[in-house]
Amino acid sequence: MVQRSMEKLMSFSECGSMASLEEVTSDCGDQEGTIDLIRLDVSRTFPHLCIFQKGGPYHDPLHNILGAYACYRPDVGYVQGMSFLAATLLLNMDEADAFITFSNLLNRPAHMAFFRMDQPVMCAYYKAFEELLADNLPLLAEHLQNIGVTPDLYVLDWLLTVFARPLPLDAAVRIWDVYLRDGEEFLLRAAIGILKLYDTVLTNQECTATAAQFLTRLPEDLCAEALFRAIASVRTSAHKRTFSQILQAHMDAVATTAV
Repeated sequence: MVQRSMEKLMSFSECGSMASLEEVTSDCGDQEGTIDLIRLDVSRTFPHLCIFQKGGPYHDPLHNILGAYACYRPDVGYVQGMSFLAATLLLNMDEADAFITFSNLLNRPAHMAFFRMDQPVMCAYYKAFEELLADNLPLLAEHLQNIGVTPDLYVLDWLLTVFARPLPLDAAVRIWDVYLRDGEEFLLRAAIGILKLYDTVLTNQECTATAAQFLTRLPEDLCAEALFRAIASVRTSAHKRTFSQILQAHMDAVATTAV
């Protein structure tokens, strides 16, 4: 199912005029800092699989995709977290198709805003998330606020990698499948589902650093079935408003504040 959803995303390619990844890379110029960062991140991508590290079959394709994108979109460049997106795609399609799909995926509003560090838009997403969290888990929302665990400490990583880094791979790819079908609203539903799944654990945390660390490196024994049951119970229409309306209201509020 993940592959079919990715093929649909790939069909909306905006990269069709490019002849090859090699040609894009050859035009890149000297970007030693970017190359070094990509090399470092590739070595840390899904280390337990041992296929993206040096000598592994997917090491060079992953490096090629990330380097080519940094050249194709110099206004975005390479940002940590991208390696997990590209790696997940490479597990489902060949290198050229993965690059096209990766480029289109990053054009989606949430990803483009977060990878470009568009602070006003990021703030609107955080506020929308906090509103949905308070509506679904008011006691946990209050507790996290009291101990200083704000969304930027964990939601940023979740959204940037579409949960590929913090979650076990079998759970992450299921989130990918629904996200590619339903859109970014599902990402926030999934985030709240995770908090719901670990509500008791988090409520007992009194240390900001410990709670934040738990959320950025979730338990490896996380049950995908239990997670999706939690996600299914999440409400996204607080006060009779849709997710889009909630997000837009916060976008407007942020824009007004900026003015």
